[in-house]
Amino acid sequence: MIAILLALSAGAQDKIDVRPAVDVPIIAVGLVGFVVPELLKEQIAPASCRICDGSLNGVDAFFHDRLTGWLVDRKTADTIGNVWVYALLPVSTLAGAFTLTGPSASEGAGLRAAAIVTEAVAVQAAIVQAVKFSAARQRPFAHYGHGETSGPYDLTDRDSHISLPSGHTGFAASLGVSLAMTATLEESSAAPWLWGAAGVASVSTALLRMMAEKHYFTDVLTGAAIGAACGVAFPLLHKRGNALSVSAQGPAVALSGTF
Repeated sequence: MIAILLALSAGAQDKIDVRPAVDVPIIAVGLVGFVVPELLKEQIAPASCRICDGSLNGVDAFFHDRLTGWLVDRKTADTIGNVWVYALLPVSTLAGAFTLTGPSASEGAGLRAAAIVTEAVAVQAAIVQAVKFSAARQRPFAHYGHGETSGPYDLTDRDSHISLPSGHTGFAASLGVSLAMTATLEESSAAPWLWGAAGVASVSTALLRMMAEKHYFTDVLTGAAIGAACGVAFPLLHKRGNALSVSAQGPAVALSGTF
């Protein structure tokens, strides 16, 4: 614990800082807000859709008709999207957090950046879950009668009507944008490249989810907006002097405050 606190303590020259006593509870609440509804989905998700899209808007219909099964079949797109979002993107984002710090960063800057990214992603996940369960929008495959009786397109699964917003897209956007925003605040030379990577990650994820017939365009757009908002807000809150930052201090002061 002492080693972690020492690592998290920023130097006077650092552009961002963290407050473990506040950040850890925020991350914990965010994770609970995501994990608990996910585990209890069949018990707490609405039994039927609230937004059933009897007359689907033209934009969503347009993108559905042109992207479903585009390039690869929908199940392959679904599998690729899962691996991309929940394996490859987190690993590459954490690697970036630890290696692409700015010129003013002191020891432990990578750990602080990773903590900020984690916080943004956790809060985003909880918000997305709350909106999903409240909106209860029917997924495209269910609306168009392309469902099955088991597997990822199971019509009897309550997941078939929690389409809005896209959790995958929100996850990808919050990962990429929070890393890029943190790098920008740290004045890292890699920041422009990271903003580009965040855009690619978000757009590619959105495309895969629509190709898989799991989401409409407005689902992925809403997910991206929530993810990007959290990705910008939490690094800014950790900018030196802002709400989730502390004034410049040495490790000894940080430890004495903890005890």
